[in-house]
Amino acid sequence: MALVLPGRLSVVRSVGDVVHWSASAVIFAVTLPSRLDALLVSVERLVARIGQIAENADRVVVGVAAVTVRAETLVEAVEQTSDIAQQLLELYEPLAVQLAPLAARFANDISEAEVSAAITLIDQLPELTERVTAVLPILATLDSVSPEIHELLGVVKDLRQAIVGVPGFGFFRRRGEAKDAPAQ
Repeated sequence: MALVLPGRLSVVRSVGDVVHWSASAVIFAVTLPSRLDALLVSVERLVARIGQIAENADRVVVGVAAVTVRAETLVEAVEQTSDIAQQLLELYEPLAVQLAPLAARFANDISEAEVSAAITLIDQLPELTERVTAVLPILATLDSVSPEIHELLGVVKDLRQAIVGVPGFGFFRRRGEAKDAPAQ
């Protein structure tokens, strides 16, 4: 087997390539610490930023949990309110259907003056109640007083007839009427 030696040109190129590669390797090796330092600073910043993001995410998770609890409470309250509203609708729907025509008629026929009068009457109800309560016992006795008043009117009528029958009564009556008449 024969050994073939490369030519000079080939060796010079190979040596040039090795020198160029060596120079590149040396430059790379020399700049590597500063590049590694810059990379470490960037990694530290990235880790710090990731830490901030994680803290913010934790706060967001806590906030979302609180909102979720409030939302669940609100949903429960709305469900309860809905149930109560449904019960009220079931209870009052027949009455509302029955009273709707009357309410419409009432709303169409009532005037502002009537509303004002009703408000005034309501304002006076305490005093009116007090006075009616005082009069009720008197009204209860009117049943027994009525025959007595009728009898008293009969006696007064008899007395009048007796007085009219007295001789000279007409003279006294005319004289009294003259005194009662206004002076002209």
